[in-house]
Amino acid sequence: MLGSYVFYRFIRQSFLTAFVLSLVLLSLQLSRFGSIFMSLPPSEVLKFSLLWVVFYTYFFLPDGVILATASGLMHFKENKLLHVFYSFRISNLRLFSFFLSGFLVIFLILGGFSTTLLEEKVAFVRKNLIFKYQDRLFNELPTNTFVVLGDVVVHVQEREGNELRNIFFKFGNLIVLAESLRYEGNGVFFFKKGTVFTEEEGKPLLLRFKEYTLNVNQFYKTELRKDRIRESIAINYANTLLSIPFFLLSFWFCLFRCSRATHFYLFVSFTIILHQLIIFLVKTAF
Repeated sequence: MLGSYVFYRFIRQSFLTAFVLSLVLLSLQLSRFGSIFMSLPPSEVLKFSLLWVVFYTYFFLPDGVILATASGLMHFKENKLLHVFYSFRISNLRLFSFFLSGFLVIFLILGGFSTTLLEEKVAFVRKNLIFKYQDRLFNELPTNTFVVLGDVVVHVQEREGNELRNIFFKFGNLIVLAESLRYEGNGVFFFKKGTVFTEEEGKPLLLRFKEYTLNVNQFYKTELRKDRIRESIAINYANTLLSIPFFLLSFWFCLFRCSRATHFYLFVSFTIILHQLIIFLVKTAF
């Protein structure tokens, strides 16, 4: 009976935590590009949001494991149930086996979908969405903020009708600083009076211009990038393997070292941040 309760609570808490974290990340994206997303068809935004939530719920499952383990043990401690368990000859090892059964389910899910739920696929769908509705997106481009639209990074200080003023524009390794920009549609950008920074044969190149036209569609790739697919799979594997030490650490610390609610909150916050920092370092390694 106790084993079933711990198993259910562990699975529920792990998925609920991961789901909430995915919604928090999605809300940050929407708050940053709210006006842009609101200009897209609701059905397209809904499909993208659903894909985002599914992937990041999967991605944040190790953080859900940390919170589920720590909160489960703290629940038993705060209600003084551990001594009751010991009186019924439920040892720490037996209690660990109850938590382990729930963790193994999460671990199998993480491992099983490592080659299916990929961050590159989410990025690819987002880029497709941006290219499909790029004309509408650039008409809604906000001023005085950096906006990332696929591979394009743009900052605009002023807008006068269809013309944008004081431009910072980045696409790949190409950077354009210009007095004005007019978006011609279909991926074509027309700049006036500015400077282009780029690289040619590994050497930096600086060009001044009066007029400059750039068509980003000619660089657009319609297929998933194989190197990014491999990178996404490697990150998923790292995320899966990291769940093991974090689960063991959470169980040990909260059982033997965590005696106050402040200890619990500090430990959970620290370990989740540490986990995400390690994943970030893994990403930068590629």
